Amino acid sequence: MIGKNTKVVLVAPAVIYLAALLLFPGLFNLYAAFYRWPLGLSPHFIGFYNFYRALLLDDRLHHAFAFTALYSAVSVSVEILLGLGLALLLYSMPLNPKVSYTIRLLLVIPFMVAPITAGYMWRMLFHGSYGPLTYLMSLIGLGRVDIYSHPKLAFWGVVIIDVWQWTPFTFLVFYSGLNSLPSEPFEAALVDGARGWNLFKYVTFPLLEPLVLVVALLRVIDAFKVFDTIYISTGGGPGICTESISLYIYEKGLHGGFELGYSGCIAWLFFLVMFFITTVFLIAFRRVIRI
Repeated sequence: MIGKNTKVVLVAPAVIYLAALLLFPGLFNLYAAFYRWPLGLSPHFIGFYNFYRALLLDDRLHHAFAFTALYSAVSVSVEILLGLGLALLLYSMPLNPKVSYTIRLLLVIPFMVAPITAGYMWRMLFHGSYGPLTYLMSLIGLGRVDIYSHPKLAFWGVVIIDVWQWTPFTFLVFYSGLNSLPSEPFEAALVDGARGWNLFKYVTFPLLEPLVLVVALLRVIDAFKVFDTIYISTGGGPGICTESISLYIYEKGLHGGFELGYSGCIAWLFFLVMFFITTVFLIAFRRVIRI
């Protein structure tokens, strides 16, 4: 027989490890946020000045936040629409099981590619001099344009990477959700004459709505903290056009600014923003499932 304290003893090492891994950096950043702390020099206490600077004075941070918010909204919206559309299409097609399995396997290949690899791959595909996609663009009269070096096109270039890589995730979740839905509501709706769009609007989507909210929350959190694909594809450029919050924190803390206190302050503000967004999603989720 396992004693009631045995489970606690067995789980305790993992809990302690995760607590140390998560709590220590967070608390250290919170402590550093109240100091002017250039790397290699002694910290100097400045109170809430870092927060004042971040919220009111730092236009570059404001731009990074605006870019990250827009990037997340556009990417996640497109991924949910494409993933749901592909799931509905494959679910409704009378395919041989082997054919269906092959299609699903091909669709999830981008999901298995490492983000850094995806960023580098798309950087090469859209390269202005020898990228195959820019060559095809030149054949139809659009000219050779380095997407990731163009101020107005770079945003859509990084969105393409995210959509290409993460649409398979939304597709898999929605396809699994469709296969797990009960058949009784659909049978009743068909008896009442519901077809096509009305069937989707009044039966399918309401049943999938909790799943859509969960997928949206997971993808928004992940998109907001994007770093690797943007770092590899554009480096935040041209200029600061595609600089995300995570990339700006890295730049300020470790790459060029070496301002440990200020980067810690931004990291905590970023955490508070994500906490607020998560809370909003959870409230919406509770309302949908009527808890």
